[in-house]
Amino acid sequence: MKKISLLGFILLFLSVGLFAQKKNAIKTDLFSAFLRTGVIKYERAFTDDISAQLGFFYTGYSPGESTAKLRGWAITPEFRFYLSDTPAPVGTYLAPNFRYMNQSAEDETINESATLTSFGIAMNSGKQWVFKDIILIDAWLGPAYNFRTLDDPSGEVDVEGADGFGIRIGVALGIVF
Repeated sequence: MKKISLLGFILLFLSVGLFAQKKNAIKTDLFSAFLRTGVIKYERAFTDDISAQLGFFYTGYSPGESTAKLRGWAITPEFRFYLSDTPAPVGTYLAPNFRYMNQSAEDETINESATLTSFGIAMNSGKQWVFKDIILIDAWLGPAYNFRTLDDPSGEVDVEGADGFGIRIGVALGIVF
């Protein structure tokens, strides 16, 4: 039921701007498949200089023949301020963003589980290119700060020092419409 509700929300969100000319983009991260993670992002340009993007990811990873499983999801709202002369969503941008992430890990063999919750803020700098009037490439880099909490009933996992600064970097491929 959650998946159907999420899909309905995404379709509703996308349908709001379907008739605008080249102010919408749908994209996915190029390297997320290597981590067995699904990522989808929707960007909508409101003016020539401002857009908003909403990203979702879901992961369901089980390494090799292990009984351990990692599952989780995240949502990342982002505002983009375009600095170039080309109208959004093309050009150089600055993008403050926020991320909420919830992941759980469990291993049936040792009967252990834990949940990691993370709130993060970041300031990305990036650039988007559009080729053949439809193909979009988005590359970004920026510092991030994360606040993490761990619910570990066993008390064996230590995340002290997990809060703090990090880097968000990525490349996405998508379409504009």
